[in-house]
Amino acid sequence: METLYTVMAFITVSVAAILIPRMMIDWQRCREFLRDSDGEALRRFVAEQRQWIVRHGMCAAGAIGMVAVITCAPGMAAYERLAGVMTAYGMMTLTFMFIESLLAQRAESLLQARPASVEQAREFGN
Repeated sequence: METLYTVMAFITVSVAAILIPRMMIDWQRCREFLRDSDGEALRRFVAEQRQWIVRHGMCAAGAIGMVAVITCAPGMAAYERLAGVMTAYGMMTLTFMFIESLLAQRAESLLQARPASVEQAREFGN
């Protein structure tokens, strides 16, 4: 039981240590795409962010489901500490999902607010 608690605590810390810098790098990539006026790359970036939102949601749902099983199933009282760590993991993952959705929303609104290029304006006129 102690081993499961330790492994889940390690996973929680490792995920945070990997994803926080990745999200910061994603924000820099978004700014770079905007600076270069690269609309196609920005569209791909928004699609990537949506995939991360789904991944975070699935991980959070799994953690919440495991906590529900541990707290509701008879004979699982010995895994209470594991349920606590999994709750923290689930909340952290939900927070990451929220941050990713804000980043995707921000990138999409900046993409829509970008002025159309001259070629796009010509195509629209024809």
